[in-house]
Amino acid sequence: MHFLDKPLIKNICFKIFSIAKVKEYKYPYILEKAKSKFSNLIKNNLDDHQLYDLVFVIHDAKGWILEAICREIATYFPGKYFFAYSLTELPQAKAYFFAHYSFLPIALKQNPILWQSKLLVWYTHPKDIGRSNEELIYTLNQSTKVICTCSQFVELLKNQGVNSKKTTFILGGADPAMFQPHQRLNGAVGFCTAYYARKSPELIFNIIKSMPHRKFILLGRDWDQYERFEELIALPNLSYIQAPYSDYPKYYAEMDVFVSPAKLEGGPIPLIEAMMCNIVPVASRTGFAPDIINHGENGFIFDIDSPGEVVCKLIDQAFNIPANISKTVEHLTWKNFSLEVQELLK
Repeated sequence: MHFLDKPLIKNICFKIFSIAKVKEYKYPYILEKAKSKFSNLIKNNLDDHQLYDLVFVIHDAKGWILEAICREIATYFPGKYFFAYSLTELPQAKAYFFAHYSFLPIALKQNPILWQSKLLVWYTHPKDIGRSNEELIYTLNQSTKVICTCSQFVELLKNQGVNSKKTTFILGGADPAMFQPHQRLNGAVGFCTAYYARKSPELIFNIIKSMPHRKFILLGRDWDQYERFEELIALPNLSYIQAPYSDYPKYYAEMDVFVSPAKLEGGPIPLIEAMMCNIVPVASRTGFAPDIINHGENGFIFDIDSPGEVVCKLIDQAFNIPANISKTVEHLTWKNFSLEVQELLK
């Protein structure tokens, strides 16, 4: 046990913090930082022979897109790396990549070694993570860099109090060997999303029902949880597909227009995949859609509260766009994504 963890010492420290009018939520963070400082005075904890160059902190995101993104970074990373599925007893490393920002506050309070290393934090999109926003902003300001999925969240965090020098954004990617362009020729309108309330299921239903002259493909899992699922799959112009990710290019090849209607997104990654396949996007104004779509040139953007009629009109207009959509996202590869992350480690 570290001497600062002894109940008497800890109580004395907390009393001092109280007298100094330090906010209570900061107590455990300050204590862990102090433990890190004391450890450095006694001996150098960072033994190069035991160090990883980069630890990916995955926690409970195993099997999800957050882990997949970490694995894409690792594919092109030349150093020694490790995937950590716990937030306690993290191995020593020169740097840590947190797959989700909600992991950072927990890990900072349990791993003194984090205060000695570079901390990269992936910020997907705002959500309730079970702690105050003030505490979250405090912890994000302890990181080396907060990497947002899109430009709008850089501004959001800046307005909430995150040091602007600590924020950046890196757009996601796709595999160009897997998602190859095809010629558009009166193909289907596609959606690629699992079922979630924030993915605008009612809007999706209404669009499909309102456009009987168009064929639709809905690619994704868990739509049987949608309360109108039976009505949805009964629509004669819809093909509902649940398929392994490796089969996604086959279904993208049948699409001419891709619709991303979510109320809130960090990405979405399928938007890049679809555009890489030369599919014209029609996307809500969230996530990185405004960063990669020039309205009327390589796709269309609509406000998140737009009625279905507006979206349907844009879908029909999308069939008339002549542009080579794949050319506009050819730089958005996972290799380039990994290299941009690696630049932040220098």
